[in-house]
Amino acid sequence: MGKEHGAMEGRLRACFEGLADFHRLKMIDLLLEREMNVTALCAHFTMRQPSVSHHLAVLKKGGVVKTRRNGKEILYSVNRKYLSSVMTYYFARFGFMVKEIKDPVQAPGEAP
Repeated sequence: MGKEHGAMEGRLRACFEGLADFHRLKMIDLLLEREMNVTALCAHFTMRQPSVSHHLAVLKKGGVVKTRRNGKEILYSVNRKYLSSVMTYYFARFGFMVKEIKDPVQAPGEAP
């Protein structure tokens, strides 16, 4: 049990590191709409391609995004299943009940 708990803590740490940056959160928002390659993501940011690639590497290390090769290009998408399982585990540790959300809920302070 100790090894399993430690492994989950490592995955949680890597996942939350991926979520702990404004640029990465924006990338996740974009990737929730559709899968994209690095070039397509760069069009949404003022940073250069190596910086976008670095952020994607952090997200991939944390399991937040996954990749798919299409010929020479690598397409990124949100790893919804993994992210859902990590969040469910995390919230269960604090005693929160988590149920699947079918309709997106407006975030606090967000304009309707």
